[in-house]
Amino acid sequence: MIAYKEIAQIKNVKGVNPVTGDYSYEENGHGYLCIDGVLLEKEEPPLDIVSVGEYVYAWYGRYGTIEIYSGHTLLKVFEREVHFFDRNVGPYIRHQVRDPKTFEASENILSVSDGQPLLAQNVPYRLYKVGEGVIGYKIFEYKLSRLNYSGEVLWTFDLPLCESSRDEPDDYDNHDKLDKVLGIAQGLLWICTRWYRLIALDLETGKPVHQFSGGWFDEDHSNYIVLDSLGWCFFREAEKTIVLISNLGVQILDAATAKIIEGYSFSEVDPQGIGAFEYFDAARLQGDYFTFIAERPYESYGTGWAGVFDLKARKLLWTDEVTPKEKRAKGLHLVITRPVYYAGNKLYVLDNSNTLHIYQKEWRLKAQVRPQSEATASAACATAPTVGR
Repeated sequence: MIAYKEIAQIKNVKGVNPVTGDYSYEENGHGYLCIDGVLLEKEEPPLDIVSVGEYVYAWYGRYGTIEIYSGHTLLKVFEREVHFFDRNVGPYIRHQVRDPKTFEASENILSVSDGQPLLAQNVPYRLYKVGEGVIGYKIFEYKLSRLNYSGEVLWTFDLPLCESSRDEPDDYDNHDKLDKVLGIAQGLLWICTRWYRLIALDLETGKPVHQFSGGWFDEDHSNYIVLDSLGWCFFREAEKTIVLISNLGVQILDAATAKIIEGYSFSEVDPQGIGAFEYFDAARLQGDYFTFIAERPYESYGTGWAGVFDLKARKLLWTDEVTPKEKRAKGLHLVITRPVYYAGNKLYVLDNSNTLHIYQKEWRLKAQVRPQSEATASAACATAPTVGR
């Protein structure tokens, strides 16, 4: 396995860019953004940081503001209720407004270059930009619709029902719920749901063409093909493939034909590596690798391990016990809402105390915990950072 050494720990971290490793944190009542090797002081730290092409977007939760950077140079600020898309869709952001009387939300899509809306009117949907099209989702009605640029509905697909006996914290009814809008291939719109279903809809009609499931509850449903590896779903735009990952193994599906083109189980290809974990969670595809957090068999006090799996080599690339057992016994552990990020020659792991653990490939320095300025300089801000606003 490849050696990574923990080189720094940054406390009170609020956001991490999974592509570049830029991050934000809070210290002594001030916010800081470490971006492109430069440390910028802010009134508050951004809560989310993403890369879109050559630019970096930083989102501030208090007012829904987005800053757009090229390197560490601030280019533009959107000072209204705007949000990122949950996938890279190019130079667009979501704009949400609420009726002051009814508090009902409606959305539009704004062009980053000029701030102009893509749709002729705001619409009461959660919006997704997919290729040249726009998809809307009504969260509490479980309806997925394709919209034209006038904001008119072209078709609507009702998400399927589920077994009402399934025990989920947010299972307030027996409807499945949208998890991701994945992408488009050969006229098929691929989506995945909270109940581990992978569905391809005809882009012109909205009718289901292919339906897969990773759940036992669909074994008796003839309209679903059950796949053991259907857990986390990731769309590869360049190859038009969908990577399916579960605790059992990996399968890769051709999004144009809906055929499985590759698959293997962890117990067969890497039994002493990833197969040796009791289970793993928070899988995140990053190039030819996926990262995860995990537990060893018979361990207690929560999740403490992080790892990287090589999809092509079919073996565990790296793993480390980020939060040892004695720390987990005191409540310190990793959480599924904070995946491991793999950027360049560094790994970034954020624990439940908001401490960012930074690992570097073949790095030989010992980990340092505070002062924050020293940790920042030795980690993602590789040289002594410039402090500004």
